[in-house]
Amino acid sequence: GFASLAAPLQAKVDGFCKDVEKHLPKDGKGAVFATAWLATDNVYVALMNKHFPEILNGMSLVAIDTLHLFPETLVCAKEVEAKYGKKALWKLPKDVTTREEFISMYGDCEDMDSADFDFVSKVEPFQRALAECNKEILITGRRMDQAAQRITLDVWEEGKSTLNPMANFSWEDIIAYVDAEGVPVNKGHNFAYRCNAPIEATKRHLPDLPWTKGDLGKPFWQATPEELSGNPPAPVTYVFKSFGDIHTTVPVEPHESERAGRFVRQAKTECGIHTRTTSAGAPHGGALQNLLVKDAAEAKKLVDSCVKTINLNERQACDVFCLVNGAFSPLNGFMEEKAYNSVVKDMRLPEKQLFGLPVTLDVASTEGLKEGDKILLKWDGEDVAVLEASSIYKPNKVVEAKEVYGTSSLEHPTVYSLIAEQGEYYLGGRVYGLQSPKFKYPVQTPAEVRETLPAGKDVVAFQNRNPIHRAHFELLKCAQRDVADSILLVHPTCGPTQPGDIDGLVRIDTYEALRKETEKEYPMFRWAYLPYSMKMAGPREALQHMIIRKNYGATHFIIGRDMAGTKSTITGDDFYGAYDAQELGKKFEAELGMTVTHYENMVYVGEEEGYVQESIAKAQGKKVVKLSGTEFRRRLRANEDIPEWFAFKSVVEILRKAGDSAFC
Repeated sequence: GFASLAAPLQAKVDGFCKDVEKHLPKDGKGAVFATAWLATDNVYVALMNKHFPEILNGMSLVAIDTLHLFPETLVCAKEVEAKYGKKALWKLPKDVTTREEFISMYGDCEDMDSADFDFVSKVEPFQRALAECNKEILITGRRMDQAAQRITLDVWEEGKSTLNPMANFSWEDIIAYVDAEGVPVNKGHNFAYRCNAPIEATKRHLPDLPWTKGDLGKPFWQATPEELSGNPPAPVTYVFKSFGDIHTTVPVEPHESERAGRFVRQAKTECGIHTRTTSAGAPHGGALQNLLVKDAAEAKKLVDSCVKTINLNERQACDVFCLVNGAFSPLNGFMEEKAYNSVVKDMRLPEKQLFGLPVTLDVASTEGLKEGDKILLKWDGEDVAVLEASSIYKPNKVVEAKEVYGTSSLEHPTVYSLIAEQGEYYLGGRVYGLQSPKFKYPVQTPAEVRETLPAGKDVVAFQNRNPIHRAHFELLKCAQRDVADSILLVHPTCGPTQPGDIDGLVRIDTYEALRKETEKEYPMFRWAYLPYSMKMAGPREALQHMIIRKNYGATHFIIGRDMAGTKSTITGDDFYGAYDAQELGKKFEAELGMTVTHYENMVYVGEEEGYVQESIAKAQGKKVVKLSGTEFRRRLRANEDIPEWFAFKSVVEILRKAGDSAFC
């Protein structure tokens, strides 16, 4: 037999059992564990085999052979499958079965962009596997101690139905369990690489290095320091603590984190499966960011270390709200220059996740500031965040305008603001939230909205920036009916918008009145208000709105005609095509795990039939009853009758009461 577990490790195992009992179905159906055959992954399988054999039998074990794994990894996989009687569902990169075929179809891994390699070799096969398994719950082997980016890791992530049962285990716990229970591990752990001087981590994958490879005959953690260093003792010894792909994993010193040897030739510490894979309802990038500092002493320390204070305008305060509460996930701060350039040019973050628009903090001057300085951000007289300025740069705003807005013309209202009104410099870096910025209207965070959404239901999100009249509401009813058994999230943007729009506070009043008027008849509707400053960037802004709603828990997003579009302030011509936004949204819906829904304009054809789609009215030769926006406003001002087929009575009363002040 093997040694009994020490009390602290037994307590971790007991906690593991409680978490599994609480979150996994008794028959294991719909539960999927993603294994890379690492020590932690194998301990998970061993624990399940010992304590929950029925769940293990019914769940799916998914393994991805990237065709670039260590040979020892494949041997270890067979040992685990045999010992615990659990076969994995293996997936390969699409349409290839050997490394030679991979190179022929996709290219040499050394020449490929790392994010592209991740997508082809891991993410896409993983998505295929999840679909095949009918995944309802994803189980990972992630642990809290593995990387700086994982300082906090919840055992259960409600928003994306993900269980991290090993989150509270340490590396020491894992190897202790391996030794106590005889869990198979990668034989690559048995090798010691001894050399006379340190070798740079980014070069340790190369052939013919000046080291001697010795077989310890047991995992390195069971060896004494003398056995590790050899005879005579080598000044430096490296060991493999983890195993990914052969070209991105290197041995490290025994005291280093096991992930120190992973992705050393890339600017990341996470596999693409954890960062780039998206699934319907999951936050963008896989995890909902929460940048609020919980510890009061830590918050005070941050404030005390600030060298400058910036008073935010409303546009900037909206961005801080979206950052600290995760609406802009996976961002954890204002974009540094590298991320800014990548998003402006390619609509992707450096790790290749989609992102529609740059998120930047503009300032008029950087005098007295240097990289690394902390800056206090205030809004409406209150401290809301601290920015650690790791990047201070002067952007090329003409390039930004052309790439993001499709034009550098000052006739575009936001381009004019960008070039003529906003600060000349950008500050980028990590944001530490002190409190969520408050506005004159009620706002909801992604976490708060997600708590109101029933599990397992599709969520159709609708973004708008104007009062909702009858035609809009009919469209929403259609959308909710079309996506079976769905929730309809009405999610207006309520921050600064363009001249001529209805004032934000007045709009909120109309939404609240409409919510109360319709909530009994339409209990499947949810209402939430987003402090976000519209950029009127057409297709790219539509993509940004998709990402924000994904972070709020949506699975579907309505993109209407001319979404986020605007007209020339001189000629009145449209800057974007009527369906440009829809087309861009559809292009990326699969990657985002979101479904774009779109509907024709609803038109009123009389009391008997009410509203029908415009094409149906045209095909049937129906006479459409119209009321233009100009005529609607004239009647409002003149206190003349506005028909109920056009607008809700409660909405009209609020707009009349507000008068001309309702219009920005």
